[in-house]
Amino acid sequence: MEDPYDFEDDGDWFELWNGQRGMWLQHQLDESRADSNLPHWQHLYEAVDIVAVRRAAAFLMDRHQALRLSFRDTPEGPRQRVLFDFDLDVPLVDLTGAADPTAELNRRVRAEAATPFDELATPPVRLKVFKLAADHHCLFVNVHHIITDGTSMRIFIRELLLCYRAFAAGGEPELPPLATTYDAFVRGRRQWLASDQSKAMEVYWLDQLAAPLPRLRIGDYDAPADAVVNETLEFDVEADTAAGLAALGKKLRVTPHILLLSAYAVALRDISADDDIVVCVPFSGRDTKELDGVFGSFVNPLSVRVRMSGADPFEEVVRRTRAVSVAAYAHSRYPFTLLLDKLDVESRPGRNPVFSTSFQFADFLPPARQTSQLDLCLFGRPDGDRLRLRLNYNSRRLAKSEAEEVRSAFLAVLRTVVEDVTVSLAALAEPLARARRATRTVPAGRRRLGALRASRPGTPNA
Repeated sequence: MEDPYDFEDDGDWFELWNGQRGMWLQHQLDESRADSNLPHWQHLYEAVDIVAVRRAAAFLMDRHQALRLSFRDTPEGPRQRVLFDFDLDVPLVDLTGAADPTAELNRRVRAEAATPFDELATPPVRLKVFKLAADHHCLFVNVHHIITDGTSMRIFIRELLLCYRAFAAGGEPELPPLATTYDAFVRGRRQWLASDQSKAMEVYWLDQLAAPLPRLRIGDYDAPADAVVNETLEFDVEADTAAGLAALGKKLRVTPHILLLSAYAVALRDISADDDIVVCVPFSGRDTKELDGVFGSFVNPLSVRVRMSGADPFEEVVRRTRAVSVAAYAHSRYPFTLLLDKLDVESRPGRNPVFSTSFQFADFLPPARQTSQLDLCLFGRPDGDRLRLRLNYNSRRLAKSEAEEVRSAFLAVLRTVVEDVTVSLAALAEPLARARRATRTVPAGRRRLGALRASRPGTPNA
């Protein structure tokens, strides 16, 4: 059968980079799953010129190579190339006739977000405009993770709105030229893998993640691989505690990210009964200035491994977390997916063999219920004099009460350490236990969280 996208003017086929490989494999194994969708929606409380929206979309399709990527399998493995041109359909969906346009929008957005991309030969991008009223519209975009990441989605939305405003006003968009292209990035990084620097980074990660790797003992680890149903807990760190954390960060000379990551690791230690915790920290992968503003899949997950004991004061855990994080960022260019091929780890379908939880503190929160195969994803951002946090959890592996225990333990750590940063992890055990008891409901047939610590011979209770 003739390939309808095999045009002479299209670019050459080239290899996939980092996370693209894993997402391609996942797509080949099961095209019906939407785990790799990255949906985003933006409300516009105004009349919308759909022609200007379509022109803005076409402008960005031409500007960013990754939005025109086509994928296929070859005898040498999966390959991608940039299509010379691709016309993105941007329908206007009128919901004004619905009994409740907002409810209908929510229903359709959920359905759109859960609709997988059946094939990747055409660029996996969807854009729709929903009309709820003459002066209320919603832009909805859904992109497969194989060509994008969180930073790229923010670039797309920002530039789409800027271009739309320009076209709607009868002008032209004024965007700075891009310093490089996505295919140049991938080809350059593939060449870099043969360098001495790459080999040194590989040695670092193989040592850092040497076996045995800990397994986070939370929830139902043996749930079926296809069981991914993400739910969300939203919560705040109150103003007094947030102010105390800010002062503590200045005292210890660490960022809010490091301080909160340390507290999260301590909470997980208490719950999972393990002194060795590995947390995924997503790294943007944009480690050179020329990548600023370029759309594509750059993100590289970093493994932050924190070893603790009951005798450690919290301030020592913070110092240790900072040191491990700084080293991880210094070696962040090495691809995580390539590392998996070299690690001595157990591989199970639907499971990341290195970590099952992630943490990210930034100036934004991802969309609620963003799909992830990890059991727990904790996100945070500043919100005035408070901190806003979101705990995404896989409800097929964790009951809501178990996720609430994680939240309660995390908040208890924060409230305790702002009063005494020298408190030992052993001394933290009682306030954490009180906080967790307040929300505990043992799921039927499930071992209580943290019970393993008390039941393991020779293991201290804190």
